[in-house]
Amino acid sequence: MEKIKTLTMTANLSQEHKQRFIEIKASLAELGCREAAFIRVELLFFEALTISRSYSNNEQENRLLAALKDLQANDYAAASGNFAKAIQRERAIRRFVNGFKIILTKAGKNLFLQLNANALL
Repeated sequence: MEKIKTLTMTANLSQEHKQRFIEIKASLAELGCREAAFIRVELLFFEALTISRSYSNNEQENRLLAALKDLQANDYAAASGNFAKAIQRERAIRRFVNGFKIILTKAGKNLFLQLNANALL
């Protein structure tokens, strides 16, 4: 028999952190997906990682951190790679930024606090 584990954050996001996530999302919209703005996008991403780590450093307890780390392993790694053309890099940056915006939206709505009954041990 398979056991089903539930993933929850140990604490609700503070109002200050929710507000900061909203500000980061607005900054991402202003910066766009250009190659020239990628360093500032990276700084915002790592700030969000730092905020999520303040709740728990364990990815099994902190779904927000798990989502950000997954984004870092996939889309961020692709966006920071080498490309033959600038348009290819900007596409990769756009995928990363869009994924980051989705995570920030979910975090602002506390959707990472809901139970995940589909996650199996």
